[in-house]
Amino acid sequence: MGKIVDYLVMLLAFITLVALIFGVYKLSLDLFNILNASTFDIGAKNFVIDTLTVFVVLELMLGFLQYHGKNRISPSYIIDAGIFFVTRELMIELYAGNTTPLTLFHLQRL
Repeated sequence: MGKIVDYLVMLLAFITLVALIFGVYKLSLDLFNILNASTFDIGAKNFVIDTLTVFVVLELMLGFLQYHGKNRISPSYIIDAGIFFVTRELMIELYAGNTTPLTLFHLQRL
């Protein structure tokens, strides 16, 4: 049973590595779009969101690799990935303009 879990964890680590490579490629395209965009806001929004997405994928990959090395997972990688995910979602809502002051007040309690 332990070997199956190890293979699954390594498969997930490989999938997250591929996703990380695509994410970095998309970041380079976003950076190119910032330089060619008519306004900075159009390209910057996608760049910030994609950067935070890459951080989420990176933290997940670090968690998978640590599990494979030590057969246990450190809560810090999972907490970091969760923080990056919440920050990413908050930035998406802020850029979309869907956020009310009451929502921001409730989120600051987190």
